[in-house]
Amino acid sequence: MMWLILLVAVLILTLVYCRYKASTYDTFKKMNIDSPPTSLFLGNFGQAMKQGLFRMQLELYHQYKDKKVYGVFDTNSPILMVKDLDMIKDIMVKSFNNFVNRRVLLDVDSPVKDNLLTLKGDHWKHVRSTVSPTFSSGRIKRMSQHIERNSCRLVNVLRGKQERNEDVELKNMFYNFTLDVIASTGFGLDVNTIENPDNPFATHAKKCVTPSTLVLLLAFLAPRLLKLLLKTGVSVFSSESLTYLIKVVDSAMESRKEEGQAGKVNDFMDLLINAEKEPEDAGKEQLTKSEIHGQVLIFIFAGYETVATALSFTLFLLATHPECCRNVQQEIDEKLGNQSPSYDNVQDLTYMDMCINESMRMFPPGFLIDRVCTEDTVIQGIPIPKDMVITFPIYAIHHDPDIWPEPENFQPERFSSENKESRHPFAFLPFGNGPRNCIGMRLALLELKVTIAHILKAFTPIPCEKTVYPVKLNKYQLKADDDLWVKFEARQ
Repeated sequence: MMWLILLVAVLILTLVYCRYKASTYDTFKKMNIDSPPTSLFLGNFGQAMKQGLFRMQLELYHQYKDKKVYGVFDTNSPILMVKDLDMIKDIMVKSFNNFVNRRVLLDVDSPVKDNLLTLKGDHWKHVRSTVSPTFSSGRIKRMSQHIERNSCRLVNVLRGKQERNEDVELKNMFYNFTLDVIASTGFGLDVNTIENPDNPFATHAKKCVTPSTLVLLLAFLAPRLLKLLLKTGVSVFSSESLTYLIKVVDSAMESRKEEGQAGKVNDFMDLLINAEKEPEDAGKEQLTKSEIHGQVLIFIFAGYETVATALSFTLFLLATHPECCRNVQQEIDEKLGNQSPSYDNVQDLTYMDMCINESMRMFPPGFLIDRVCTEDTVIQGIPIPKDMVITFPIYAIHHDPDIWPEPENFQPERFSSENKESRHPFAFLPFGNGPRNCIGMRLALLELKVTIAHILKAFTPIPCEKTVYPVKLNKYQLKADDDLWVKFEARQ
């Protein structure tokens, strides 16, 4: 009898669940918006697992080629994919106040939860306005000395490898290099990861900013399932490493204040010290300890893999496209002469800028960007209900042949002044756009320009026996499946 009761209960629960799912999966049908078939329990998660995020994004983008939007589902939540460039502009800029929030992919209660990626509404606006001065032109110029010093050290390391006739794997090299830049521009630390990759700062930072592929996949496609896993004790970030980094930063902040060095080092920490809310500051618009710790993590997170990946792909593409590489080197020789690359003179390297942009078109740092609708809104005639998650398929837009002919080919001339003027301004979105774009965009671009200029002034990257081209992307993360091997030849 007990088994019969249990069986009936299971059947009832299954029917209730199926009814709920059917109602959820009718969301886009009721909105008269096309969407691909879904599975009962996984939505479109199974399709993403099978095809990979990039292939699925491209396939759906072209399947709904003549549509402004289409719908998909993570395990059970509707996501409105917006591909029309005018709609994207309206959502990111014109109607920003109705789309101020991002979707919180990793909703974890941790010491660093109050960061710019996850904060919402007025809380986000307060922290953003407090942190923004760090990334002004004046402050970035003062921080550029750290990038230049680390770039010179990198050139010395490459010189040793060139003299020993060693091949160089770009991904790991730039992961280590960007950690050195983060440590120095962020916190005034000289950790020299490029020569000492196992130093404590690098070891713990890498653990904090490299969640597993499974965690990232669940965050994008099945966030509710991820939340359930987190409640069982699964950790997104290493608590030991988070604790270590927080202690390092707190200790450095206190030492700098005690030694009277606050405001004199020209790094991210100077701003945190100035913005910290002390007991006597009650009522002032400053940052709490939790908010400071959140910005520390995001400074490391945003400046690590994003910049390292962009550097790796750009140098690799130049190594495999020698004519483009020669053009960049000729520009460096003509415009810099005997000067060392710096904040001021790299601004004149327009062709190198074109190469960096083309690399980020092919491999955009943010291949998906999202917003959450905070109140019922109509955009370009399409009603968007409150709480609807909006996602922009950046990778597919960057590979749309109607916008970018032969999109798989590396063609820096796409970013000449003439070609840029003839193209929709929202066709290229490596860092997003509008008030909630990437706050560190200018610092990241400076790091790319100064580093590449230092390298190409001294060396010519060329393919080696281990080079695999074209690049094969990982199915779920924007990085190469294979190592990116090149050789560096000394320039005469």
